[in-house]
Amino acid sequence: MQKVPAHLGDGEFRTIMVEESGIKNYLKPTASELNSGSSLDLSPYLSATGWHLTHSQDMVDDDRESSATVGQIPGQEKFSDGSMDLIDNVNTPDAANFNKAVDALTCGKRCWIVRRRGKTVDVPFVAGDVISVYLVTIGIKIPVAHSINSRQMSTINFSADPCSKEETITVA
Repeated sequence: MQKVPAHLGDGEFRTIMVEESGIKNYLKPTASELNSGSSLDLSPYLSATGWHLTHSQDMVDDDRESSATVGQIPGQEKFSDGSMDLIDNVNTPDAANFNKAVDALTCGKRCWIVRRRGKTVDVPFVAGDVISVYLVTIGIKIPVAHSINSRQMSTINFSADPCSKEETITVA
């Protein structure tokens, strides 16, 4: 049996927000576009399990008059159920300096969300990185119900545009 290495995923994600106009060609984003001072690093605000987006594909029945067996062919892809669980420092002494994610992700905003896995958050994007690029429209913010020994969090819903690409884009 072949031994295949496995790598711990904890701390090996980076998620940023880039203004809609900040990426000229989303199929070939450049490292300078992704590392620019105008991109916002969402990773320090996202909980470890705070990224939620279902990417699925419908299957279409492929029935034929000449066969008693029905097969399937791949149909439309779908992005649904998008949300982010973020630290929300609203109304705290840290709100002015440490609430950038919630302040930026306002209802109706269109922007790019770019995700990379397999490298730590402090490593800049470089040519050759394989990334996911989502064009999103931000929905409502929902405060997470308080519970004992919990952080102050909010869930921000979003929809992903059909042009979004999951781990199929390489940084130029």
